[in-house]
Amino acid sequence: MAKNLFRLQTTVLLVGTLFAWFTVYTDFSRFYNLYGSLTRISGCTIPNPVTTPCFYGAFAFLLGFIWSFNILKKVLKDETVVSEQRNLGYLLVAGTLFAWGNFSYELIKYYTATTAVKVSCSGVATNNVFLTSCFYGSVIFLAALIISTVIRKSVLRIKPEAN
Repeated sequence: MAKNLFRLQTTVLLVGTLFAWFTVYTDFSRFYNLYGSLTRISGCTIPNPVTTPCFYGAFAFLLGFIWSFNILKKVLKDETVVSEQRNLGYLLVAGTLFAWGNFSYELIKYYTATTAVKVSCSGVATNNVFLTSCFYGSVIFLAALIISTVIRKSVLRIKPEAN
């Protein structure tokens, strides 16, 4: 059961990583097709993906996945992972706060927009702010944080090893 939680944590972070990087790739493709450049920052109708929270969230997902994968390898070898899991939890707290903070900002902008066309953080028109990549990324980060917390509170408490 315990090893399955570590596998689940790694899987959720893998899904988050794939989702985030697919979103970043899509944003870069859309931007390049519109402007023919990846370095243009100002004077753009849609934001350069480098300036969006999704770009930075994708790196956080990648770091979390790599970290979780290394923890999983140690768990499968029955090695101690208490401090690594605690530190991964800190990254997931930061990532979750960042993601939900950005989504909250997007939510405020969405509901206070005076124009008929409302856009997401990627600059794409949207009818529902809860169907944006910011929302999905926030949910995936929160799921990973919850799994990490369950691991720390139940699995690692069973055999408290000082690391």
